[in-house]
Amino acid sequence: MERLLPFTVALLAACATSSPTGTATDTGNPADTGDTADTADTGDTGTWSPTGNLCVTVSRPGEAPLGGTAFVATIAADQTACINVDTGSTWYGETVTGGDVVDDHFDATVEPGSYGVEVVAGGGWSGCAAVDITGTDVCATEALVELGYEAQVDKPNVYLYPTRPMNVRVSVPARRLTETDPLYPADGWRVRAFPDGRLATPQGARDYLFYELRWPVERFQTEAGWCVRGDLAQASIEDAMAGLGFFPSEIEDFSDAWDPSFPAAEWMTVYPQVEFSSLVIEPVPEHLLRAWFYVTDGCAAVPEPQLQPVDRAGWNAAEWGVSFASPLVRDEVIVEGWR
Repeated sequence: MERLLPFTVALLAACATSSPTGTATDTGNPADTGDTADTADTGDTGTWSPTGNLCVTVSRPGEAPLGGTAFVATIAADQTACINVDTGSTWYGETVTGGDVVDDHFDATVEPGSYGVEVVAGGGWSGCAAVDITGTDVCATEALVELGYEAQVDKPNVYLYPTRPMNVRVSVPARRLTETDPLYPADGWRVRAFPDGRLATPQGARDYLFYELRWPVERFQTEAGWCVRGDLAQASIEDAMAGLGFFPSEIEDFSDAWDPSFPAAEWMTVYPQVEFSSLVIEPVPEHLLRAWFYVTDGCAAVPEPQLQPVDRAGWNAAEWGVSFASPLVRDEVIVEGWR
């Protein structure tokens, strides 16, 4: 796997006043709502001749693949990136158009307003930009999206503990998913949750909701963590989980998952993440404990994090996950479980 590269975004205004014509065949886009053929959305095959007022050019490092799929979504005027780190919100669920990038270019017809543009190029590459559309001329505004590398996040498990049997909807960033269990529908999981943590799903009983996804590495905090001998790294994460308030059964699930496959290295640095991707649970739990652990090779001189335990009383939910930086990453087969 290639060394992780920066994830950067830039915007350009006043692009050319013409659009390219290309052939676009689109598969797997889960947001097919009110699309027209000229935007090359889900299920559209044939000549694509957009005449929109939003143009997107994809810039890529040499390692990134050509093309990809672009998504355009309405956003709040003050959002400046695909992922709002402060709130954890994303643009998912509000997509107004999407389609294949043809010859590193994508165009869309949209009304004036604030939009987010995301390009997913496959192989772990993606990029995003925010742009304001003020005019209606063809290609009135151009967004330049520079692709960067995303890390694999392994085995996030989501646990639900209502105070009474309850119907619950859970949604995660669908377009970054690489594997799920149960199969992830476009509008999120819908389950019947019980106080003891059991989940009734359309695909049978589960103890938790499982998914894996790609995540921009620059979204991981690397300012606070701990250096630990490689043979003690897994145990140190489990100790941190206990301090945060994870239940013994949840920590046991972590152990069962990683005992046979935790990477080996002389030294590792563990960076706990408590603010990251969107996780929407409806009805909203009274308490939510989330922690991912970003693990790198070698010993970094960083201060210890100040981790605060989370109350698990009442209607509560929890999630843990792990991401390993190169060269610790494991070989994997990508299975896009939401399709």
